[in-house]
Amino acid sequence: MVSRRAEPRAAEDADAPAGGRNLPIAVASGVLLAAVMIGSILWHPAAFTLLVAVLCLIAVVEVGQVLRARGIPIAVPVLLVATVVLLFGAYRGGAPGQVIGVLTLFLGAVAWELADGARRDVVRSLSSTLLIGLWVPFLATYGVLLVHRPVDGPAATLAVLGGAIFTDIGGYFVGTRFGRHKVAPSVSPAKSWEGLIGGLVLSGLVGALILPLMGDLFDVTTAILVPVLAGLAAFVGDLTESMVKRDLGVKDLGALIPGHGGILDRVDGIVFALPVGYYVIEVLR
Repeated sequence: MVSRRAEPRAAEDADAPAGGRNLPIAVASGVLLAAVMIGSILWHPAAFTLLVAVLCLIAVVEVGQVLRARGIPIAVPVLLVATVVLLFGAYRGGAPGQVIGVLTLFLGAVAWELADGARRDVVRSLSSTLLIGLWVPFLATYGVLLVHRPVDGPAATLAVLGGAIFTDIGGYFVGTRFGRHKVAPSVSPAKSWEGLIGGLVLSGLVGALILPLMGDLFDVTTAILVPVLAGLAAFVGDLTESMVKRDLGVKDLGALIPGHGGILDRVDGIVFALPVGYYVIEVLR
């Protein structure tokens, strides 16, 4: 356990514009991950589902290791099983498959505690297991639902992912140059309103220019609203992970991706953008 004195610096470093990271390696690893995701989306829904499942399984293990190192109990085996059921349940059965996955998560977490004769901190263990299960694999199921849409699945998925990515890119470049007014300085000192607005404007412009060319799903209004609202959700997701890391006093929630930390450190915004983008498209289609 680190002392309370160390916690603010750990979280603050995690949110700094460069964060002490090797920027070229960070950019290269981010581009590689994006390329793999786009390739799987364009190839086949099953390929994207498999990729998302692998990423979620790794993220669950990484976050579980971080939480256990901080003395927080979590049922990682339950999360691994629930991740598989959630993602492939969504692929095969849509919303009913999601429900089966959530039931697997909840009942599995309860059964795990009941089977542990030396159980301690039951509420804490259940809470952490359910939080990570809903945060990572459950939110990721909406990516599976998006890519599995008839006819326009790849376009819809790329629109939502693009909204999250371009909001992040625009926010970084605008924020580092013009950011003056902080959104939530106690959570993420580097994030500014100027950066957020700049990122959303970039996301909306790219969407308006490109998405109408990708099929009948997008008119100009939809092409702007989908990436902008997905980007806004991604921004909230980024703040959420920063809040959790600040509470834990850690810089990253993993160490797999060079320059980026763990899987969840890279896709924290995307997993929030997926359900928002999915429902925006459902309402506006």
